[in-house]
Amino acid sequence: MFCARARSWLLSWLWFMTWLCATVFPAVVSGDDGMQSVSFREIEDDAVKVEAISFQHLLDKPFKNSKLRAAMKTVEGERFHRRFFRSDLNALENLYRGQGYMDVDIVRRSFQLDGKGRLHIHLKIDSGPRWQVADVGLEVAGAELDTTALRKRSRVEPETPFLYGEVLTDERNLLAYLNNKGFAHARVRNRLDLDSDRRTARIVYEIDPGRRMYFGEVRVIDRRSGSAEGLQTRSQLVRRHLTFKKGQLFDPEELKRSRNNLARTDLFSSVTLGLPAPASSSDSLQPVEVLLQERKYIHLEANAFLNNTEPGLSANLQHANWLGRGMRLGTDANLGRPLQGSTVYITERNILRSGADLTLSAGVTDEWGRTEVAADPTDPRQFDLLTQNDSVLGDLLLFAGVPGATEYISASALSYRSIERLWQFDGTVAKSWEIGRATYRTHFGLTWTQSRNRPAGGGRSITYDPGGDFDSGDFDDGGFDDPFGDDDPFGDDDPFGDDDPFGDDDPFGDDDPFGDDDPFGDDGETSGGSVVDYFDGSIPIDDVWQRLLTDRAKALNFSVAFQRDTRDNQIKPSKGSFLRLAGLYAVQVGGQAARVVDGDLEGRYYLPVTDHLVWAQAVQLLATASLREDRALPQAYWKEFGGEGSVRGVARQGIQALGGGRAGLNVRSELRASAGQYGLVLFWDRAGVWRRSSEIRLADMVDGYGVGVRYDLGIPFRFDVGWSDGFEESFVYFSIGQAF
Repeated sequence: MFCARARSWLLSWLWFMTWLCATVFPAVVSGDDGMQSVSFREIEDDAVKVEAISFQHLLDKPFKNSKLRAAMKTVEGERFHRRFFRSDLNALENLYRGQGYMDVDIVRRSFQLDGKGRLHIHLKIDSGPRWQVADVGLEVAGAELDTTALRKRSRVEPETPFLYGEVLTDERNLLAYLNNKGFAHARVRNRLDLDSDRRTARIVYEIDPGRRMYFGEVRVIDRRSGSAEGLQTRSQLVRRHLTFKKGQLFDPEELKRSRNNLARTDLFSSVTLGLPAPASSSDSLQPVEVLLQERKYIHLEANAFLNNTEPGLSANLQHANWLGRGMRLGTDANLGRPLQGSTVYITERNILRSGADLTLSAGVTDEWGRTEVAADPTDPRQFDLLTQNDSVLGDLLLFAGVPGATEYISASALSYRSIERLWQFDGTVAKSWEIGRATYRTHFGLTWTQSRNRPAGGGRSITYDPGGDFDSGDFDDGGFDDPFGDDDPFGDDDPFGDDDPFGDDDPFGDDDPFGDDDPFGDDGETSGGSVVDYFDGSIPIDDVWQRLLTDRAKALNFSVAFQRDTRDNQIKPSKGSFLRLAGLYAVQVGGQAARVVDGDLEGRYYLPVTDHLVWAQAVQLLATASLREDRALPQAYWKEFGGEGSVRGVARQGIQALGGGRAGLNVRSELRASAGQYGLVLFWDRAGVWRRSSEIRLADMVDGYGVGVRYDLGIPFRFDVGWSDGFEESFVYFSIGQAF
């Protein structure tokens, strides 16, 4: 215990001596540290840099030194300006007076230049005692008002510290109360009776409520022209967003709601509701002027994107105020790969004054990709083609029968370049609202789709993986026993030797007994007539195979989605988060009449590590299923990842599950560094797709990684290079905006 106390006293003594040497001793021996005292007039304006600003408090210290420095225009590390410093002294005194220190005085100000010519400023402040509130009174002119209700709006009370900021707050509260009671032109002022001897203040609120007003005529005016004729928007549309009517008691909250409603339409760049003076002093109807400045309604946007093999161009043309009714009419168009087509849409805003928007759209698109399916032994035509043209499968059918061939075909896979054509008619009701810094959006949709997915022709072929990991000793031979076992009854001797029993003479001569008719059809031959063995891994795409592999579906989709967005910027976010939940129920029309449920969960988070470094993370979960196990899942609902928007460094839609993915996981990560207009990004994307939940293994996910550069011109231009498979594959991407 004694040692602990001795150590404490020793540390305190050392701290005191250090402080004494650092403050008192340099002040006594000023000639040794290079400090030179100067007067305020001797300081050359804009020629000296401020090194430090320090304060000394004689009485109360209601503020930290950092807050005092923040109230000054004179800043450490910047040039000294005498005109700024004079206003700084007034700002400091007003800061103290706002807290009730009415006798505050800056009793001393000193200036010193160090050996490097830098300015050190020292201010000594005497706050004086804090003043108290002696009394609070109300003086109401004209109308009879309930003074009890008015006093309840006052926060200032007698015998409390005199805070002038609270006096001003009381003024605003009293004025808001009177306005809400219909007194549109009420006035509230404070009068202070100060007693310097007692250091007290008596506060009197002078209130002139004026006449109680009611809403009168509404005039809609174009801010530029000063008349209603300059507006393209119909006045009926503007009045429909107003929440008050003529003759209703005046309420400023209704003006605020009306202004917000008009601002949310996105039709106007400026919305102001003015209150001009009534026609006469005795008039109780308060006219309202709605001053509007319209936006440019024609919007044209184009975006070029490029990667290794799929360049494209997208464009959007939109009229945001069609017929002056606030309707949005537009079209989206895409040209090139991987998406091509167009969609026309029309939006009716604020339907039934619910704040929701109704959008109707129709369009057709072609989307190129790659599809991988399992061969189907239950399809008779496919069974015949494979058994006739796969030499191994043909032998297997001969020796093991149909069961063995069926097992072989079931283990075979077909992969091909595909094109999906989608006709779609969509109706969506969406609503957005804000709570704090978060923006919420929800939508309900009803969509009719007709899709067709087929192999792309143009000389392409189907990649054929015959029998999976086929081994002639592993298949089920259906009970067939080789009567010869491993022994060849002929041994190595050919019973015919080298002699052809027909000699050189063809028994048919030059005449084909079948004529021009091939009993086997065109199957198994190329257009040139040469036989193709599918076992080599390639199947030419002809009309027959296109018909066999074409998947058609007509469906009615019911969808619902919800999202929450706190990002600071949707194009180049640097902080905040994004969450989206979506669900879909689809009823396939015609065919097998399948029922499909689909779910989508996506979350994004942006963490600013430093002023120039941001960590961005995104996770997406997908799941779909057919409600009837005896019905196949249409290809339009298969899950797949790869390429731009999911895993960079991997071929587009290159991450699939054989026969169609039912579950998928996509994880994207970026470390973004920026300096001025330039940026550098390191990214790592991962994704996996599985056919069954029992097959899900995170180790099976495919990785893509790479580096990108950004050039910011208001929106960032993006150039990324991605790799996968140990840098064996590389892809280049060029687009606009951050990846996510």
